[in-house]
Amino acid sequence: MTRTTRDLRVEIARLNRLIARIKAKPHGEWAIWSGTLHDLVEEREVLGMLMRNRHIEASKKIVSFQRWRDGPWAA
Repeated sequence: MTRTTRDLRVEIARLNRLIARIKAKPHGEWAIWSGTLHDLVEEREVLGMLMRNRHIEASKKIVSFQRWRDGPWAA
């Protein structure tokens, strides 16, 4: 399923909220949540790269919609 740019922005905002909630937990609980936090940060970074790729592709005179949608690694 292809997600729209709006969908990705909403997902990144959701991830930011989850990450902030985990970081706000007492330090004694961080060990429990460290794996989840790592996964959420990693997912946010991947979505951020996808958003940057879409921006770069959209700025080109000739746009490859597959590269815009999936990124250069999908070709």
